[in-house]
Amino acid sequence: MSTYRIVIDRSLCSGFGTCAELAPEIFEVAGDGIAEARVGTSDDPAVLEAAAQCPMAAIAVFDLASGEQAA
Repeated sequence: MSTYRIVIDRSLCSGFGTCAELAPEIFEVAGDGIAEARVGTSDDPAVLEAAAQCPMAAIAVFDLASGEQAA
């Protein structure tokens, strides 16, 4: 199982909240309407789906072991 590093580009996020719906234990929409990661890393594959479904492509997910972008 892979562990992923989660990066959110706050300048791209428009607060749609899709990430928080798909992986609420990992993402939340903060009071300013911008998504935040509750954790910096996760082994939950839901982070890949959340990144893929972000309409603004504001979420990048990197494989922690290889450093390569996974989503």
